[in-house]
Amino acid sequence: MSDFTLRELEVFAAIMQHGTVTKAADFLDIAQPGVSKLLARLEAKVGYSLFNRQRQRLIPTAEAISLYAEVERSFISAKEIMRLARDLGDLRAGRLKIGILPALGSGLMPGIIHKFQSDHPGVKITVNIRSTQTLIEWAGRNQLDLAIGVTTSIEHPAVVRRTLPAVPVVCVVPEDHILATVEAVTLQHLENATLISLLASDPLVAQIERHAALANLRIPIAIETNLAATAIAFCQAGAGVTVVDYLSASATAAKGVVIKKFQPALSINYSIYRQKGSKASALTDALIELVVDELTRAISGFESATGMRSGGCNGESAR
Repeated sequence: MSDFTLRELEVFAAIMQHGTVTKAADFLDIAQPGVSKLLARLEAKVGYSLFNRQRQRLIPTAEAISLYAEVERSFISAKEIMRLARDLGDLRAGRLKIGILPALGSGLMPGIIHKFQSDHPGVKITVNIRSTQTLIEWAGRNQLDLAIGVTTSIEHPAVVRRTLPAVPVVCVVPEDHILATVEAVTLQHLENATLISLLASDPLVAQIERHAALANLRIPIAIETNLAATAIAFCQAGAGVTVVDYLSASATAAKGVVIKKFQPALSINYSIYRQKGSKASALTDALIELVVDELTRAISGFESATGMRSGGCNGESAR
């Protein structure tokens, strides 16, 4: 049997962790055919199949599970060793791996990261844009120093979280729309408007539907999408109005739309997630405090300008 290469073991570990060739390739940042080729080479070396193919998923065999237990204990990639050696060689430098939602990646966080690096010029930061569920999973495996996602109602056993200040919910409307002239958009307004909605699984939509039912209102939906940025783009095109959180609105609102207060006052909560049991570095702690300060300042500025206070709404979203 020929010796395994480091890359073959990296591919094997990635498939064990993510379950498909597609996700393993995304995690390793290599092409899918390359992952398939390396897996085939590894299986040829061991002389038997390590996975059972079921549609797009790869189900590990008993032999694969046993092999992975050993790989997991001993495998450290050469790339990570080189990074660690460089960081240890320069005590004033460091590396942070963070994960955030699309709404934060195009709005608030770039400014925060820029400000952080101005105070810590030697720090290298890697930013991953993913859904809340993926961010929590990666934080639990310590693939991220910190992740910022929507606050979920389900506790993950491998992570700890710090809930951030509540983000108000707003309505985004085309600037020439009749609702652009009102002080606040209400549920009654939505009953007669063309609504671009987030998906029914979104916690904000659930809150709106609950309040509409209490008021005996039926709010028709013209278009559904899983991303607030896409909903706002429809508004910019004049297709209708949308209700999203303020961070999403301020991050993606473009020429041709206005952000209006929304009644009843609702909010979305974001949280910072980290691996449970691991001690945060001084750099991680410093970035967390800066995120809290800047988010609080952004929300306070909006509330002072509009005279509104946010209500309660939290849960998981793909924003």
